[in-house]
Amino acid sequence: MGVADEVQVAKLPAAIRTRRLTLRRVRLQDADDVFSFACEDIWMRLLPDARQPYQQRDAERWVARRFLADWPTEPTWATEIDGRMVGWVGLNIEPEHAQAELSYAMRPDLRGQGLATEAVRAVVDRVFLDSPLGKVWARVDTPNAASIRVLEKLGLQREAVMRRCLVRHGELIDLAVYVLLRTEWTPRPLDS
Repeated sequence: MGVADEVQVAKLPAAIRTRRLTLRRVRLQDADDVFSFACEDIWMRLLPDARQPYQQRDAERWVARRFLADWPTEPTWATEIDGRMVGWVGLNIEPEHAQAELSYAMRPDLRGQGLATEAVRAVVDRVFLDSPLGKVWARVDTPNAASIRVLEKLGLQREAVMRRCLVRHGELIDLAVYVLLRTEWTPRPLDS
């Protein structure tokens, strides 16, 4: 069995617990929570495909896509506090390349508390513990200092900047690529 076959059968957990958070599969009932924070200006600026004005049905579509996505290759965990979705962490796993692209978001009023770092760290740890993937990477727009801090705290290193590579709200923007290889990952005791 090759690496691609192993990745396809790797079992990432549907639920992960950390000190302050529960990460679980996205549920259709999460649409109201997503809408409550996704329509804020700061969120709208960061999403490449967000329509303005962001409406309830946009949140319902996003949740439905994440709910119906193929878990072995496109898992998305809702980040939950006190029973409410306050963010998410997702992966786009490329079994043929033994890597996964990481994406994440946190409700704007909860930023700066280390919650995104805690959630993303939990997922990255599970990826390297539960699968043969050799690399986790993320793209981030270069002015997004908070997201860059999350990646750097977790040991991801800037590998490239793709200049003027994405149109967001009518403007060409730069994206930085951050990478963490399995050989650079430091195992830690899990919070769960």
